[in-house]
Amino acid sequence: MKEPFSRDDAPCVAADASLLAGQVAYYRARAVEYDAWWYRTGRFDRGAENNGAWRADVAVVESAVVATLAAARPTSVLELACGTGLFTRHLAPYADRVTAVDAAPEVIAINRERVASRNVEYVEADLFAWQPPARYDCVFMSFWLSHVPPARFAAFWSMVRRALAPDGFAYIVDSAHDPTSTAANHPPPDRHAGIVTRRLDDGREFQIVKVFHEPAPLAATLDALGFTARIRKTPRYFIYGDVRDTG
Repeated sequence: MKEPFSRDDAPCVAADASLLAGQVAYYRARAVEYDAWWYRTGRFDRGAENNGAWRADVAVVESAVVATLAAARPTSVLELACGTGLFTRHLAPYADRVTAVDAAPEVIAINRERVASRNVEYVEADLFAWQPPARYDCVFMSFWLSHVPPARFAAFWSMVRRALAPDGFAYIVDSAHDPTSTAANHPPPDRHAGIVTRRLDDGREFQIVKVFHEPAPLAATLDALGFTARIRKTPRYFIYGDVRDTG
């Protein structure tokens, strides 16, 4: 099995440090307008047809997440990059305790107010430096894996492995490539570039990591790291599914 990253990866890891710092800055600045993307308002309103397709795909993913949680009934959940709580609100009712981690205190504040649940503990931390203090029945991540640079992918999954309890599972929700997923005034995202330019309501622009994973290649990559993944895709906008450690 490959080590978290090899010597050949080290220059890439060093090179993307400033990009990742800018990525954190972007999500801190975007916190108050983040939910417009999910609810298809403002710059993210792509018209009735696209908005309807988006909401149908959201329903598929949310139903799948809830069904998985209801069946598994995890005692403990670790949510990586918890954001404004769009999925924390689904996790909290199905677990005794949720540890929700994010690098942006601004989104944690919104999450805390939205979820308002005593069984959720919030941790402000850089996920590329943070180490899990315990093991969890479920490690959940929504719209985070696409922001992990390829040179850090194996190291990230090594961290997930350390966080998983025996017989635990990870669960992924993320973006599929569709030009109408992003804001109308964003440059069309390049499927293969790995970096996209994002614009805030005030016009400021940031470059962030964005890797558009496809189910089969992602499952194959995870298989090489000792995981079995069942990743599916909604008709247009999302990928989702569970990942289990078989290494």
